Amino acid sequence: MEDHSQVSKLLRLKRYEMPPPGYYDRVLTDFRRRQRADLMARPAYVEMWEKFLGLWPNFRVPQFAYTAIIALALGASVVIFSPMATNSGPSLASNSAPSQVSNFTLTPQRPVTIPSATMPVSSGADLSQHYVLQPRPVSNERPLSF
Repeated sequence: MEDHSQVSKLLRLKRYEMPPPGYYDRVLTDFRRRQRADLMARPAYVEMWEKFLGLWPNFRVPQFAYTAIIALALGASVVIFSPMATNSGPSLASNSAPSQVSNFTLTPQRPVTIPSATMPVSSGADLSQHYVLQPRPVSNERPLSF
C-alpha cells in the first residue's frame, strides 16, 4: 500500500512537467539529419539491393502464374478453335498459284439399334451377390501407417 501512495505522489509531481518549446521539432529534425547521414554513408548498390529485396514480400508468384496460364490457355483456345479461312478468295502465301479445293463431304450414318427381343433378360436371381471390401476396416482410430 505504501508503494502505491509513493507512485501517486510521483505522478502528481510529474504531471505539470513539460518539455521546453520546440523540443519535439528539434528531435524530429535531428532524427531526419541522422537518417540522411546514414543513407549517404552507404553505397548506392546496397540501397538498390535492399529496395529490390523489399519488393519480394509483395510479389505473389501463384497469382501471377495462374493468371499467365489462364491467359495462355485462352489464347491457345482462340487459335485452335477459330474458324479456318475458306479457300474462296486468293491465298496470301502465293497469289499466282491457284488453290486446290477438296470435295470432302460428311454423310450421316444410320444409327445403331439393338432389338430388345434378342437380348436375354435375367431377373437377377441367378446372379451372385458381390460385396466390395475395403482394404482397411472403417474406424475412428488413427492409422498406424503414415
